[in-house]
Formats: sequence, C-alpha cells, structure tokens
Amino acid sequence: MTTEPIQYPHIDPDPDSFGSTPHLADYWSVVARRLGLVMIIFTVTAASSIWAISQQETFYSASMALQVNDPEDQQAGLVNSTLGGMNLFVDPIVSEVQVLSSGPVLQAIVDSLGLRLVRDDYGVRSDLARNIWVDSEAPDGLFELWYDAEGLNAQLRNSDGELLVEAPVGTTLDAGFMRFVPQRLDEDTDQRLWGLRIEPAHSVAVEIGFSSEARSETNIVDIGLVHADQHLAPLILNMGGKVLRERGAESVRSVARQDRRFIQSQLDSADAQMKTSQEAIRVFKTTQAFSSLSLRQQQLVARSQRIYDDIELFRYQRQVLSGLVDMIAGGGIEQANLTGTLAELPEGTNNQVHIVIQRIQAEQEVFRELVEQQRLSKGHPQVQSVQSSLVQMGTQLQSAATASLGVVTNQLAGLEAQEQDILDEQALLPALEGQLSALEAQRAMDASAYQMIQRQLYQTRIAEAAAAPYIEIIDPATAAHPLGGSSRLNILLGGLLGIILGVGAAFFLEYLDRTVRTSSDVESLLGIPVLGVIPQLHRLSNATSDASQLEGRGIPLIVAMDPLDPASEAYRNLRMNLMYVSPDSDKRPTKTVLFSSPGPSEGKSTTAVNFAVMLAQQGHRVLLIDSDLRRPSLHRTLDLLREPGLTNLLIGDAEPRETVRPNVFPNLDFLPSGVFPPNPSELLNSKAMVRVIEEFEGRYDFVVIDSPPLLAVTDAAILSVHTDGAVIVLRSGETEQRAAQRSIDQLRRLGVRIFGAVLNEVTAANPDESYYLQYYETYTPTGTVQKSGWQQLREGLSKVTFFG
Repeated sequence: MTTEPIQYPHIDPDPDSFGSTPHLADYWSVVARRLGLVMIIFTVTAASSIWAISQQETFYSASMALQVNDPEDQQAGLVNSTLGGMNLFVDPIVSEVQVLSSGPVLQAIVDSLGLRLVRDDYGVRSDLARNIWVDSEAPDGLFELWYDAEGLNAQLRNSDGELLVEAPVGTTLDAGFMRFVPQRLDEDTDQRLWGLRIEPAHSVAVEIGFSSEARSETNIVDIGLVHADQHLAPLILNMGGKVLRERGAESVRSVARQDRRFIQSQLDSADAQMKTSQEAIRVFKTTQAFSSLSLRQQQLVARSQRIYDDIELFRYQRQVLSGLVDMIAGGGIEQANLTGTLAELPEGTNNQVHIVIQRIQAEQEVFRELVEQQRLSKGHPQVQSVQSSLVQMGTQLQSAATASLGVVTNQLAGLEAQEQDILDEQALLPALEGQLSALEAQRAMDASAYQMIQRQLYQTRIAEAAAAPYIEIIDPATAAHPLGGSSRLNILLGGLLGIILGVGAAFFLEYLDRTVRTSSDVESLLGIPVLGVIPQLHRLSNATSDASQLEGRGIPLIVAMDPLDPASEAYRNLRMNLMYVSPDSDKRPTKTVLFSSPGPSEGKSTTAVNFAVMLAQQGHRVLLIDSDLRRPSLHRTLDLLREPGLTNLLIGDAEPRETVRPNVFPNLDFLPSGVFPPNPSELLNSKAMVRVIEEFEGRYDFVVIDSPPLLAVTDAAILSVHTDGAVIVLRSGETEQRAAQRSIDQLRRLGVRIFGAVLNEVTAANPDESYYLQYYETYTPTGTVQKSGWQQLREGLSKVTFFG
C-alpha cells in the first residue's frame, strides 16, 4: 500500500492531434452503431417517396408544329403593300405565340371542345364522355351521369336527380344545352354514378398552358401542352392551331376591310366632285354665253358631250371587268362575287361573260347540294368532278373577261383620242373657249382623281378577297405521351435522400452522444490506459452444477460458470495487465486493488468478483472485500450472509476469523459488508480500516475491494487512498464522459494511483472493439468463428485511409 504522489502520463492538450490517421472504418463505425436508425430513416423516406409518386396525377404531353408566315407575302403578287412602322420591331413568331395564349383564343378553344364540362371528382373527363359540346350560355351547375347495372345505357340528371336525357352508351346524349357521347366503363368498375360539373369558361381557360420553342433560323415554332387527359391534350392543341390560323386570316381581312371602307368614302367624295364639275359645264352650256358661240363651236361641244358619255360607259365596263379578272386571279373562282359582278355588268358587255357566269352559278349550286344536303365529303368523286368543272369554268370566265376587257380598252382608247381631237380644235376657238376649257380641265382632273381612287379600291377589294391564313399547321398533334419517366429516378433520389438523412442523423446523434464508448475515447479523454475490454455477458455454456446454483443472483460469475466463454478470456487479459502494474518498480508488487465506477450499474462489482475468481484460479490466495456499506450485492451473488462483515470488524464487534468466509471458491475468501452503519465514510477513513487492509495484505497474495460509485458518495475516494491503486470500470455507451472525467480528477486530487480503466459491456455493434470479441472467440472449443458480412466489410474499410 502507498500514498506517494503518482506521475501520470502526459495528455495532449489538442485532441485533434491524438490518435492515428483516421480510417474509413472510423467513420463507418459511427454508422454501424446506429445502423438501425439509418435503416428506419431510409425505409421511411423511400416509402414516402413511393407513396407520394403513387398519389401523383399522371400528366400527358402533346406537341404540334406551326409555320408562321408574313401576312404581307400572301398578297405580294396581287397588290402593292407597304410595311407599317411597327412591323419592323415585332417578331411575328413571338407575337402569334402570345396570341395563342390570349383570352379570346382560349375562350374559342373552351367553347369548341366543351371544356366547361368537367368531372366533379377531378378525374379524367375522356374516360366518361367524348365529343362534348356545351352551350356558351349554359349556366354553371352540377349534374349526375348514371349507368345501368349492365353499363349499356346512360342517363343525365340534374343535381336534384331529375332525368334530363337518356341514351345508349356510345351514342350522343343531347340535353339541348350540352351534348356528349358517354363511354363504356371498364369491366372492373363497380361505380354506376358519376358527378359532372359545368364550370365558368374563364376558370377553365386559365388551366390551359401552352409552351413554345422556335426552331433556329426558321419560321417554325413547336407548341407543347401538358394535360391530365391523354385524349383531350392533342385535341386542345389542334383546336388552338386552327383557331389561331382562322383568327390570323380574319385579322388580315379586317385590316383590308377597314382600308376598303376608307377608300370607298374617298371615292364617294371624288365622285361627288366630278359630278359637280360636270354640272358646271352643263350650266355653262345652257346659259346665254353658250348660245353666242358659232355653229362650229356648238357642234364641237355637242360632239364632245356624246363622246364623254360613251367614255364614261366604257370606263365603267372596264372597271367591272378588271375587278372580275383581279378577283379570279387573286382568290380563285370561289372568292369571286359573281352575283354582284353580273348585276354591275352594263348593257353591251360581251354576252359570253354573262353566259359563263350563269353556268358557274349553276355548277356552284350543284356543289352546295352535294356537300350540304347530300353531305358528301370533298374527296367524293362527284364533288371532285364538280370542283374540276368549276376550275375549268373559272378559267373560261377569266379568258372571256380578259378578252372583253381588251375590246373595251381599245374602244375607250379610240374615244379618248376623239375627245382629245375635239379639245385641240376647241382650243383654237376664240371668245368663251377659255372659260369652257377651264371647266373641261377641272372635269378632267376630277375624273383622273376618281380613277386613281377607284384603282386603290380595286386593290383593297383584291386584298380582302385574297386574304388567306398565313399560319400553317405542318405537324398536327396526334397523340399524347405520359410524363412518367422520372418516377424511378424520384424513388432512387428518395432512397438516396433517406440514406443521407440517416447517416446525417447518425453523425448528429454521435455528436450529441457524450458517453464513453471505445478504448480510444478513454485514452484520449481520461489519459489512462485501458486494462481490459469486457464483452457483454450474454450466454452460458459448459456450466457445472455449482455454476447453475450461482446463475440468476444478480452478478454473473462468468469465470466460474464458463471458463471458456470469451468474457472469461477478457478477464484473463485484465488479470495479466493488472498483475504487471506496480506502484513502484523498486518495491513490492501490487497487492490491494480497488474497483469503482463513476456511477451505479456500470459493472464494477461484476468486474471485481470475476477478477478475484480469475486470480484464485491461477493459484493465488485472494480476499474479496465488499466495501459498499450502503448497497452491498456480492453476498447475494455468492449466496452468503451479509453479517457479520466489514462493518462489524471495523467497530470491533467481531474478529477477522468470524467475518471472513473462507474458500467460497478455491483459494478465494470473501469479506461481506456487514451491518449497515450510520457513518460509512467515517468507518472507511478510520485507522481501523488501515489496520484491516495491512493485516489482510500480510495474509493474502491479493486483496480485491469492491467499493461504492465515486460520484454518488465519498466512500470510494476515501478508501482508495489506503490501497495500492484503483481500477475505474466504465460501461460502454452508458458512462457519461463528464462523469468519468470528474471521477478521475477526484482520485488524482487525492494522489491515488489509477491503474487504468475497464471498458465493460462492449457489444458486437461497437465496431471499434468488436475485434476483441473475434479474437476471444477464435480459440473456443467450437473452432474458428465464421465472420459476418458486416465484419468482413469493416475489415475491408479499415484498410482505407483518408489522409497520409
């Protein structure tokens, strides 16, 4: 026994510099200790991902391609047009895409496809109804679609259950304000009642979202749509393209129509001005001044008037024939207003033109009868034959009109030449010729202005008639494809996220965990060596009858019950390490060892009794003392009486021979705690206790003392001063680092030599210490132990380093 100050090993103040190069296994050990938590988080996250994906609504993608042309190019060969200032700064493709998403276009799509009718359960509408039409004036409301038991007939009822209309499945169900074709239900569908709802058009229109992407260096743009209804998605796209195409053509016609109306008003003004000029000449001729002219002058004036009337007639014929030719050339025979032209043709026009127009009108009536009344398609042979005949007649009409226009133009040129001769002759006449010439000149200017405006009117009429769609659907939407390719990726990402969260949680709990778990924790934190690593006591084998009697008494005597157990081998390793530790190399070896722990239930009593038995088995005379005078337990383990014991010996109430139980095991004597004293600390710190220890050190080779916890009471700290040294028992994963540190600091302040620590209750889940168990089990009677997959993986990871 000694109380001399002890020199403790140096502790590195920088914890980061302590220990060896970190291995991958060091990080794996953190995950392995909490592998259950990692698997739970992974399972929950992966299952949540699968559930979330299963609850997602399936969407479908459809696309079409539009070619956006310049509307000015449609009339470039027919009329002279100029670009407006805005056209220089507006991208027509971007402009048309914006128009496609505008309110009027979306409204037209909603009305054309009856999108106001939706399912009340927000399911896919096409599964129940197709070919839907809803009146734009139909009120909002709820409806019920009933199927009979066989699913062959459908009924539409209002929200009150009143029957509106009934029809077989697959035929049109027409309620007046809406109609659709009910679809046949799947055979595994038991539901016979479905809810329908008419929603406001604006709320349905805002759900239609088009996407666009222009092809590089072309006037082609790809339009896409994502929708929950696989059947409806391509219909919406194609209808949007159709509406956009028609609205574009109508926009061009509207501009031409406005121009025509403006020019028509200007033409009316010019016509009024020309008539005013003519009236001025007439008034001049009827006055007295005109009668004073010579007979030759009167003849010239009368002749000029006749020629002028003929010129006006031929000019009107030329105007009508020229307009007819231009309309046929610009828009074809279908765009020509034959009825108006026939009414405007004056008498004397080529009769061939009248005949051809009448034949074309008769053939057009036949065409309308075939298409509208007989409902023949445009691909029917009879319809194609009539169309071919109309094309030929249009060519004949254009030829006849062109020929008549040539004749009229020649006649008009002759009359204009005669008029010019008369004017030249009148210029030679004196007197009132100057006044008459001025009036004639004004009339000529007014006529010229009238003709110019009239030509502009012809051009606007041609532009209006020739206006055609400048947007072409070059690749219509045919089918919609599901957007489900990322489900597997989402599940993989969910699983990966679960692993990341699980590993993160493991490291976070490791950061929060302030317990002592491994030998490296003990050595780095406390600065003392680890004398033994005791595995968790979990099995008994080869138990003798005596061992069977000791089983179940609170403290397992594994060394006595199963000497071949790995735990027994761990206690042998503890015995070896502790026997070669001496307080002073020049004096006697260690004889008195105190076992304690920072707190209760950390295995100090189990370690003490098994260590004592192990020493006795080696042939040493050993005395085991239970110095826990408050909560003794060793007497129950050894099935002995607690009294008389240490307390009786210290107060002089009994002799050593009366208190010591000899040979509880071969070579092992036991001194129980005795009666419960009112002052345990004073008794353990008394001179009587010192004399008792000295006396027993002379009788026995080793004295093993089981003491109370260090932090709970002061008994252990007081008693440790009278021993050769102390062994601190720490329970892996249970003993707090701060408690262990305070225990060591308390002993060091008293100058007690600390032999080291025993790491107790180490489990196979602790990868840092599991190799002890492997080596202990290697030489059991069962032979070599087959390593688990986790152990093999840890061994492989242990060979990988991150640094150096």
